[in-house]
Amino acid sequence: MPSYCPFCGTPAPDEARFCMKCGRERPTVEAAPAVPPTMPDAPPRPPQLLPHQPAPHEPPQPPPPGYAPMPAAPPLPGPAGPSPFGAFLGRAFRGDWVGSAKAAAWPTGLILALAVALAIPSYGQGDDVVVGWSDRLRIALAMLLQAFGGGFEVRSTSPGGGLDGDGFDGSGYDFGGGVSQGGATLSVVPLTVTVLWVGALFLGARSARRQGGGMEAAVRIGLVATAAVLVIGLFAQPDVAGVSISSTPLLAALGALVISLLVTGGVLQRDASAHWLAARPVAHTVVRAAGTAVRALGVVLLLCTLIGFIAYANADGVDGEAMLIALPLLPNIGLMVLGLSWGTPVEYDMRGQVSYLGSNLEHGGFGLSELGKELNGWAVAGALVTGVVCALTVGISAARRSADRREQATVGGLFLAMFLVLCGFSGVSTQLSGGVGDVGGQGTAELAPSVPDALLFGLLWVGGAVFAAPHLLRLLGRRTPMPTQPGVAPTAPTVPMTPAPYDPHTVQLAAAPALAPAPALAPAPVPAPPTPPAGARKRTALIWTGTLVAALLVGGGASAGVLALTDRGSDGTAKDDKPAASPSSRAPAADPSQEQASSDSPAPSDSPIPSGSSSAPTVPEGYRLVSDTAGFSFAVPTLWDRQSEKNHQITYAGSTGRAELKVGVIRNAPYSSYENFQTLERTADANQKNYRRLQLSANTFQGLQGAIWEYTYEDRDSGETIHAIDQSYIADDGTEYAIYTTERDTDWPQTRQIFDTALATWMLNDID
Repeated sequence: MPSYCPFCGTPAPDEARFCMKCGRERPTVEAAPAVPPTMPDAPPRPPQLLPHQPAPHEPPQPPPPGYAPMPAAPPLPGPAGPSPFGAFLGRAFRGDWVGSAKAAAWPTGLILALAVALAIPSYGQGDDVVVGWSDRLRIALAMLLQAFGGGFEVRSTSPGGGLDGDGFDGSGYDFGGGVSQGGATLSVVPLTVTVLWVGALFLGARSARRQGGGMEAAVRIGLVATAAVLVIGLFAQPDVAGVSISSTPLLAALGALVISLLVTGGVLQRDASAHWLAARPVAHTVVRAAGTAVRALGVVLLLCTLIGFIAYANADGVDGEAMLIALPLLPNIGLMVLGLSWGTPVEYDMRGQVSYLGSNLEHGGFGLSELGKELNGWAVAGALVTGVVCALTVGISAARRSADRREQATVGGLFLAMFLVLCGFSGVSTQLSGGVGDVGGQGTAELAPSVPDALLFGLLWVGGAVFAAPHLLRLLGRRTPMPTQPGVAPTAPTVPMTPAPYDPHTVQLAAAPALAPAPALAPAPVPAPPTPPAGARKRTALIWTGTLVAALLVGGGASAGVLALTDRGSDGTAKDDKPAASPSSRAPAADPSQEQASSDSPAPSDSPIPSGSSSAPTVPEGYRLVSDTAGFSFAVPTLWDRQSEKNHQITYAGSTGRAELKVGVIRNAPYSSYENFQTLERTADANQKNYRRLQLSANTFQGLQGAIWEYTYEDRDSGETIHAIDQSYIADDGTEYAIYTTERDTDWPQTRQIFDTALATWMLNDID
């Protein structure tokens, strides 16, 4: 018969040595004598307990002193899981790459299609085609990749490129000889390509969103698009006729990765971001204002781009190929038109020398005043009307799509910020160093809207429009809608009710279940706005016309006033292209001890630095005083005459001999004379044979900041040593004058005397 475990009371067979429940060894019990039978009604006797076994209901005894329980074994550590970022990358790389490749095929196909279209024309090569279609395709791809931050660099891979001219800064500086190799860079962001590429990415991301893609799909699409741009950049590096073109594919790929992640992530996470913004009113307001600003900027740029393209197409010398080249730059043209209509000039800065164009150094801008001179007053009026329409577009968009004044101001600020950023990217700049093919030179050229002026005039126009647009809509009887948070339906208007006084019994009854449903209150109908009568419509038209005229007068007057102030000198007099200063009106020359010398060359002790004088200069014997129409006078040898004037240089020389005096005249010089000489010396050191500096330092000339540069070099044809010296300074009106002469080193003393006499008798006059 079964027996019971003395430890846990579990029944078990007698032959079992261990308990099947607690696993402890059962004690061996000797067979007991037979028990006499009991009466049937007697209760069963409980089992006999061993001496060491506690009673079933006896409390457990405390452990003996010094007893320590055996610690439980710690659980075995499981395998470490991946981090959240690692798990995200794992899901991204294990996802649907085929669908991501289909989405990335949209922007990739767009780039290839644009490049094919640009490579079709031969661009005036005629029958003798040097650059074939495949090379033109690779060049077009290199140009288009600048839309993502890529570059366009041209390097000469074979000797060539002559470089010989008459001055880098208008002073008659001669590079001499030729340049074996050189390079050129072109920096321009074709915003048309950027906008179309973003639109193609948007379409591809929407197709992935319909298939249930998330942020993992955005990573895959971005990587595929970046890989495609990298492959295109590596392909777009042709070598044509000894000229190598580089597109900097790594920079282009990095820019494409950033843009693609932002666009695809925003499209695929639209629902999640909407829920996130619904709980954050401030962030939701900023995002809604940014959307309004982007819409307004798109409408404004579309209008200005259309106007600019029509004006460009009607310009002289523009053919079909030139119009095709301008297509990738349409938003750039639109930004310049928008800035010009608001009074922002398009600045140009050209300095250097090109073998086909000669030496050149110009800095200026093309604004409303220049537009009136080139065309007529109607062109200025049209530009101002365009500015009014663009400003009111921004203001009305902000008023109709914003909840309050703060959001309207946010829209205006974001619009202005985006406008300034695009102005900074819309310019064109080139740099030429040495010889590239048949073209040689050294210098830079830039064309871009003035960002500081864009900030100033943008504040005037956008701020005024954002302030006036709500009042204009109110006068026209228009109501601005109150936008709601995403995902929240607008509620119907409710009937206002007066709250009842507090009663605890009423609260208890209201908490109890109602016996019958209460009748629903029907919302009060919203009365429709009354239709204005005919007289009111006429007044509305008059108000609209008056507002447009007032905006035109305010914006145009403010722009004209600021332009007039910026065209005035520091002394309050209007700036003029004519030199208005004369030696008699100048302050005396500074003390020679105050001259600022170069850090690597001491100031010369023999350089003539005459001071201004109220009397006419003394002309030595054998010289005569000449007054040039460029606005200066100085003494030259009696037999010398004015020989030529080209590229901002006036040359005086005799009928025989090599010696001559050249005077460079540069209006509104954007640099100091010393900085210009430092730039020129780097070119001379690289291109002149056996160039050696004798002195190069800043000084004062007739009380004004200037610089002097003296050097020698070896003539490549005759092998003779040529000695040159150049004194330059900036006049009060911002014009740089440079007096320059060269001669064989063996005949230098007599030429140096001519140079010193010219400086000693130098004056500015008012001759036109």
